[in-house]
Amino acid sequence: MTATGSRETRRVVDWLLPIDPAAHAEHLPADWRTRRDASAVWEAIGRSQPIGRWCLRSGYRTMRSGDRIWAYLSRRQEVCAVGAVREVVEDTEWFVLIDWDEPRTAKLCRDPLPRAVFGQVPMSTCRAGVRAASALAERFAALG
Repeated sequence: MTATGSRETRRVVDWLLPIDPAAHAEHLPADWRTRRDASAVWEAIGRSQPIGRWCLRSGYRTMRSGDRIWAYLSRRQEVCAVGAVREVVEDTEWFVLIDWDEPRTAKLCRDPLPRAVFGQVPMSTCRAGVRAASALAERFAALG
């Protein structure tokens, strides 16, 4: 509640979570770099680690439940999945628990969003900049 007694709503923040597909090579198809559809790459990542739990090196102090998080495939330079932050937890390290939006992610995997559209290169988990946030919000609505 604010000083005037009204509830202040926090704007949803878009986050980019860079993932290196090559780190999951044992499950990747041979043509993972060149195929248009990223579904097999996303599935390979899910076979290699718990897809809903990611270690955070940055962002953990400001990321909040309900924020949107986008999986950015670094070597393909595209976004292929979107979900909502369920919780940020500290175990021996910081982790984000994510509820992936399966219908939107399936559509996004079939037609990934190239970095050229949103213009940001995430080197670690980070907030989307103004241009990227606008492009991501537009794609989120279109995937609806």
